[in-house]
Order: sequence, then structure tokens, then C-alpha cells
Amino acid sequence: MKLFIQIFLLLFLINFNAISGESGDLPGQEENKPEDMFDKKTEEQEGLDVSSLTELLKPKNTDVLLPKNRLDQIFNQFFLAELNKDQLKIIGECEKSLVDGNCFVVEPKKLSNHFNNYFFYTNSQNQVYSIIVFNNEKQGDLNSCKDKISLWKDYFNSFDLTEKEPNDNSLNFVLTDAPQKNSLEIFASCYSEKFRDIKSSFSIKFFKNV
Repeated sequence: MKLFIQIFLLLFLINFNAISGESGDLPGQEENKPEDMFDKKTEEQEGLDVSSLTELLKPKNTDVLLPKNRLDQIFNQFFLAELNKDQLKIIGECEKSLVDGNCFVVEPKKLSNHFNNYFFYTNSQNQVYSIIVFNNEKQGDLNSCKDKISLWKDYFNSFDLTEKEPNDNSLNFVLTDAPQKNSLEIFASCYSEKFRDIKSSFSIKFFKNV
């Protein structure tokens, strides 16, 4: 009977150890089941803040402001270059402004219906440094001239020019590309003018500083 009780106790102890788990396991050290680890990662992903990522993926403004070109020619004539006789016809001479220079009345192939006179001025190296274009017909409507002024100003906006003397006067403007080397100045006017052999009701004057 005593032996039977000992056998019974021995079997009970063996079963108890099998139920309690492997030796060395501490509370909280049990390995997670595969499904537990998957659920944990899913919770982390669902809680991820993706606002910054969305902001990065938004299309950016790719507009680039390109530098404007310098105005270096008009009526197919380059400034500080010899007369372009392929693109203009010399029809006479005009009163020169430099002692060692010349003035030519020309008819460019590229004309504007705003002007009926084209004066090209050259220096001692026969380089064109100034161009004056004007209309000497009597002007009946100043509003028409204002429209011409506006058209030319819009045209010059495409080039690297700034208004030298900003004003609200719609009858004239003065532009320059200074401080560039050999800066160019442009004067446009709807006012009646008389100087040298020029009589103008609407003019644009180009002066290249040399």
C-alpha cells in the first residue's frame, strides 16, 4: 500500500511539470504567436502618419522664370555693327550728331506702319549707335498715339529693360537696360518735336552709350 502511494505521488509530480511549461520561462517572456505579431504590425501601419509623405508626393510648381534677352537689334539692324545693307536701302543723308559720324535716311525691309522716317546714325567706326524712327504727319487723335505707345511698351517688355523714369504719362516712356555695358536707352513720345532736321508727331529714339 505504501509503495502504491509513492508511485501515485511520482506520477502526479511528472504530470504537474508537463503542465507548467519549460524551465526558464518568465512571465512576459513567452514567444508571441505568428498571428499576434502580424496583428501588432498591422496596428502600427494603420496608425502611421502619412500626411508628410502625401505632401512630398504632391506635384510641385515647375515654372521657371528665364532671364530676358537684351535688345541688341531693331528693324534688322544690330547696334554697334555696320549698316546691314542686305536689310535696308540708303535713300539719303541726314544731319549727323557726331563730328566724326554720319546719318543716313534708310528704308528697312522690316517696316512699321507707325513710322514714315528712319534715321540711322553711325560713329567714326561706321557702327550704328543710334536709330530714330518717327512719323512727321500731323496727328489728329492723341488716343491713337496712346495705343501705339502701349503696343511698343508691351513689345519692349519682352526684353531686359526697365523704366528709367516711371510715370503715369501714357504719351511717353523712357526705358534702359543699364547697368549693362554700352547700355541702351529708348525714348518714345507722342509729343510734337522739332530738332535738327527732324519734325515728329510720334517717335522712338534708340541711343547706345559707347
